[in-house]
Amino acid sequence: MKNKNIIIGILAVLLVGSLVWNYTSNKTSIDDKIVNESKNVKNSLRDLNEAIEKEAKTNYALANAKVALLKSKVALEIDKSEEKSKEELDNALNFLSEAKETSDEKTKVEIEKLKTKVSNTKKKIVQKKGDALTSLNEIVTEAKNLSEKYDEKLQAEKEKNIAIINRKYTELRAEEALLRAKIASAAEKTYAQAEAYLDEANEWYIRSKEYGTQEINLKKKPIQKDIEKAQANLKKKRKEVRNEIADILLKASEIIREE
Repeated sequence: MKNKNIIIGILAVLLVGSLVWNYTSNKTSIDDKIVNESKNVKNSLRDLNEAIEKEAKTNYALANAKVALLKSKVALEIDKSEEKSKEELDNALNFLSEAKETSDEKTKVEIEKLKTKVSNTKKKIVQKKGDALTSLNEIVTEAKNLSEKYDEKLQAEKEKNIAIINRKYTELRAEEALLRAKIASAAEKTYAQAEAYLDEANEWYIRSKEYGTQEINLKKKPIQKDIEKAQANLKKKRKEVRNEIADILLKASEIIREE
């Protein structure tokens, strides 16, 4: 399921790029406001993906630091190799520095404190102090706790961001169908096609509710009612339906802005 969600997220970014190009190419039939909102969505999706990538890098570096500290403990406690233990502490410091580069401000502070403790432990090993192993055990535990805590945070953020991306993707598909309905409603001979596109838009809104909050989902109900009304007017071959679809499109573009 997670892989499916990630794939949908990637498709969302590709789709929004395509839609923005199509919108820009058809400015005569599509309002500038919709074009601008679609560009904003593209930027929003890009930012979400970049945030996930950044946090994943931090998480990976913290995991590497944790492993390096465990190797240092094994070297000192079991292999009785102070040199190997110090070498792994240096590796841990490098990984912690990498993690700090991409972490949030709160995590940066925690990483810096851990780096100081790692450096002090290395000094104790160099000075052959008796409590070196005790210090090493402490930082191994701290690194484990920090890494696991950050991993939990990352997983929660990934789920949240992927849900937003998937929601925006389904909403964009709905908007695409609405745009096609607007074009089809320009001529009476294609009213049936316009009605079919409105059906498609409604289906995408139904799917989007799987990823949206209760508040956002409630805002879609009026749009879905407007779609039903527009379909009824298409059956009656009323020309004002084109304006109705245009109004629905504006509401659709506002929904996509919601976080």
